[in-house]
Amino acid sequence: MSPAWSPDGSKIAYVSFENKRSQIYYVDVRTGQRRLITSYPGMNQAPAWSPDGSKMAVVLSKTGQPEIYLVNMLTGALTQLTHSDSINTEPSFSPDGRSILFTSDRGGSPQIYKMNLASGETSRVTFDGTYNTSASYTPDGSEIVLLHREGSQYDIAVLDVKSGILTRLTKTCEE
Repeated sequence: MSPAWSPDGSKIAYVSFENKRSQIYYVDVRTGQRRLITSYPGMNQAPAWSPDGSKMAVVLSKTGQPEIYLVNMLTGALTQLTHSDSINTEPSFSPDGRSILFTSDRGGSPQIYKMNLASGETSRVTFDGTYNTSASYTPDGSEIVLLHREGSQYDIAVLDVKSGILTRLTKTCEE
């Protein structure tokens, strides 16, 4: 599950349950050769490549709560990015690789947060709706696409980064 192309299109990272627990691998598309990235106790989920392919953000619950970690793809070194009692998941890099978006329920319901990778400074990005998840930047970084819930309706929405204006792109029909 959770397949993610490397920036150069040569590899696909994914989550496998083949050993009766979640593990993150990547496979070289040309050779079929695989490499194990994470295999910690608990969840190993949501791989996301950095724009230059040198790092991968992943979600691990090796210490209890799901937290976001950064894996150095050359050395395998692991750096914990989030530290909270909340669920932190679905990391996604900014186009310049300097920050990540992620989903957290630290405010009471799932919302989108942004973390500056150099400083660790984290700020909430979404305020409209009761449920916002699965965020990623447009290639130019000017907008964020996400899953948005207003009432009982789930829709795809776009958030303008500068203005903070959220625009629903779909309109779910209630039956």
